[in-house]
Amino acid sequence: MYSIEYMQFVSLFKMLGGGGSIQGMITSLSNNKKLLRSKKLFKKERTFLNIKKDSLKTSKGKLNVKKASKEELEQIRKKIKKQKRKENAILICIAVVITSFMTYFTFNLIQENTIDKEYIQTLKFKEKEKDFLILIGKGDEWFEKGKWSNSIFYYKQAKEIFAKNYDINYRLVRSYSFLCENEFKNCHDTKELLENLFVLFPEKETELLKIKDKLTYEY
Repeated sequence: MYSIEYMQFVSLFKMLGGGGSIQGMITSLSNNKKLLRSKKLFKKERTFLNIKKDSLKTSKGKLNVKKASKEELEQIRKKIKKQKRKENAILICIAVVITSFMTYFTFNLIQENTIDKEYIQTLKFKEKEKDFLILIGKGDEWFEKGKWSNSIFYYKQAKEIFAKNYDINYRLVRSYSFLCENEFKNCHDTKELLENLFVLFPEKETELLKIKDKLTYEY
């Protein structure tokens, strides 16, 4: 319903027989009333939006916060512990994976280094063995020619490669024994070398006794 002022204004307008400008004023006033009603409605809606905030305040202006019960606090603690155990399990899994990878990598690296070292040692041994056999071959050639000093020269070089090898020690003392028997040279050295072989190779005693029989001047 329209207000009293509005009705009076309309009556006055009819009495005056208002024109188009007056009609425009009426329309403008009507629109303004509608706008005022919209603002009042907006104000009410705005107040409604603040209800939740206002409801949190007590008469003294403090927040009315609901305290959690013991059961709720216990559930919260359980959730926190569960989450922590889950995180710890994930960290342990990651650590195991990293440790396994590092162990595998380290093992392979050590294994490769070991294989390389063994391969290098094998190559070195074969080279030494090759040189050893060459020197023995040259010594044998001179021994067969009766050149015992020359054979001793090559046998000594071979002995420097494999000092504890029986074959080279036997060839060396044999050449010394022939040199002592035929040229009476190095007989004392021959005896010392032979006695040493009896100690190092007791299982070869029978073969060494044959050389001893040649050293009649020393025994």
